[in-house]
Amino acid sequence: MNIDNREATSQKPKRAFTLVELLVVITIIGILISLLLPAVQSAREAARRLQCSNNLKQMGLALHNYATTWKESFPPADTGGYKHALFTSMLPFLEQQALYDSMLDAERANPTTYTTQADEAHKYTAIAAYLCPSWPHPTVYRDLSSTWPLYLGEGAITTYQGVSGAYPNKAPYVSGDGRVPQNGMFGMGYVRRMGDVTDGLSNTLAMAEFVHIDQQKQSYGAPPGNVRPWILGMGQSRQGMYTAKVLVYAPNAKIERFVEGIPYNHMPMGSHHPGGMNVLLGDGSVTSLSESINLELYFQLATVNGGEAVSMP
Repeated sequence: MNIDNREATSQKPKRAFTLVELLVVITIIGILISLLLPAVQSAREAARRLQCSNNLKQMGLALHNYATTWKESFPPADTGGYKHALFTSMLPFLEQQALYDSMLDAERANPTTYTTQADEAHKYTAIAAYLCPSWPHPTVYRDLSSTWPLYLGEGAITTYQGVSGAYPNKAPYVSGDGRVPQNGMFGMGYVRRMGDVTDGLSNTLAMAEFVHIDQQKQSYGAPPGNVRPWILGMGQSRQGMYTAKVLVYAPNAKIERFVEGIPYNHMPMGSHHPGGMNVLLGDGSVTSLSESINLELYFQLATVNGGEAVSMP
């Protein structure tokens, strides 16, 4: 027997995986991935929620710095039809002074014809602090004019709104965009001073998340839905508010604006965070509210001078 034959007969046959063993391994890997994926998604959502909370904290600081500059008054939510308002006013205090100056220069150059809606030079500028990272859709919209009424959605959106008080018993429907009470932090035709908040800044909602899109595929059933650009203030008729909303429904309420005829100013606050939303209080602190919050408490937190003895949930 030659050497080559001895070596060939002395080698043990190599053992390969059987088909059954391979299937078992693949199954185990699949199970591990399915167990890990929710944890990864949960961690990512936790990071997004934290960033959203930080956005609101930045806006809370901006509101207070504005008030320090303007005799203890918060920015206006309404300065006239399609004029700069709440979100424009906060820009200098969010490290956006150059953008703010450029916008006001454009308005001064065309005082009789200028509108924020037509401000092509600035309305497509996205502001990171005005966008919750959990918003799953585009943040800048163009060329929507052919799909009325979404032409008002053209521009860089904000996923936050000021709180315009509350109608606890659901305001009766009126034509237009819905009545706005005078009991909130931000509203029509007034500027809220800190001293007006007799319920206490720490017990009064200033801002909340707003991401509402109708579920049915009607006029407001596709992004951006009922969400609007941050540059807008009031509608041309001074009825529709693009900076604030009245609390009439629970957070994340499944409201169909087009089908049910719900006034725009009464659309529900809400978010893409599971189970609730982040809110900014008048003292600059941020907390989360559950979508199952007691509605009486929710509405009490929305008013600045209701005199209720409330505590945060």
